[in-house]
Amino acid sequence: MTVLTTLQDWAEAVARSGKHMALPPDAYASEEMLTLEREHVFARSWVVVAHVSELQHAGDYTTFDLAGHPVVVARGRDGELRAFSNVCPHRSAIVAQGKGTCTLFRCPYHSWTYDLSGKLMGAPHMDKDAVRDIRFKDLRLEVWQGFVFVNLDENAPPLAGDLADLKARAAPFRMGDLKVVASEDLEIACNWKILVENFCESYHVFCVHRDTLEDTTPTASIEVLPGGPGFNDHTMQANAPHVVETARKMGLPANDTTADHLICIYPAMALAMGPGTALWLSVMPKTADSLSVRVTLALMPDEDGELGEDTAAGAWSHCKAFLNEDIVVIEGIQKGMRAGTGNRAPLHPWEATNWQFSQDLMRRLGITAG
Repeated sequence: MTVLTTLQDWAEAVARSGKHMALPPDAYASEEMLTLEREHVFARSWVVVAHVSELQHAGDYTTFDLAGHPVVVARGRDGELRAFSNVCPHRSAIVAQGKGTCTLFRCPYHSWTYDLSGKLMGAPHMDKDAVRDIRFKDLRLEVWQGFVFVNLDENAPPLAGDLADLKARAAPFRMGDLKVVASEDLEIACNWKILVENFCESYHVFCVHRDTLEDTTPTASIEVLPGGPGFNDHTMQANAPHVVETARKMGLPANDTTADHLICIYPAMALAMGPGTALWLSVMPKTADSLSVRVTLALMPDEDGELGEDTAAGAWSHCKAFLNEDIVVIEGIQKGMRAGTGNRAPLHPWEATNWQFSQDLMRRLGITAG
């Protein structure tokens, strides 16, 4: 039986039952599933790779591995952001590494150089006419609310359309004005969907994050909001005094509490959006049992454009603390998926966002309930 057959049987069974259920364990433990996801999901979807605050000046660049495809994003001398395949057209060497600022990209193999618009500027010992039209392969790029997204599919519909219903909710949080204060690339021993689903729901907060999150964003305050074709969204009420005060200063609704949004932008961006802060994960599959994730924290600068080092360090330390709590649990979940005996009970209403995520994934894979 193929994994597609398993998923089709699952879709038909849950449709008959009328219950919302988690995906079958095979969906998290099959290399066949991973192959399908690379082809039908990640090769055709918008993936967040950076924030505009990381690419403010000409020559600023960052690299990203989009499910095995090397990507580089750079701001040109004309102020435009561009995305390229981070592969030398000559012999396929990876050109840029990490992130930073440069005036040219230089291939480490034969020293071919490219300008910030991707055009070949120099190829030692080569006839100039032979390489006149050589350049990096351009990739699709969109900026949404300050986040820089890339798509490998030249024919993909624009991102903004799928997020139209989210725009009005996100705009008051002014995420484009935030400044990245910390970012880290991690590898975790679980399927990519397990991490995304973990951030899609907050039903686990009272248990997993009893000492780090439950007091300030209690589980009982969860409200699942209507989603859209490109996202799901739920809120928790934050009661920390400094968060409520920041919300008031920004003109956000606030009484004794204010709403934090936990958003999944499909397929693999998990975003915690609160007053003056955003934490997001860009999740990429490695194997059926492992993932890579870029975790990034951005905060709202003071009126002078500065951020206190202690404030940034404290916020990042807090984020790492609850993320580490999640990692312990989700790596254990992966072992449970391999056993194949779980994911048989109905989802809680607070996990409706996980159901929405699974339905988007099935749509992308062409699975229907008949």
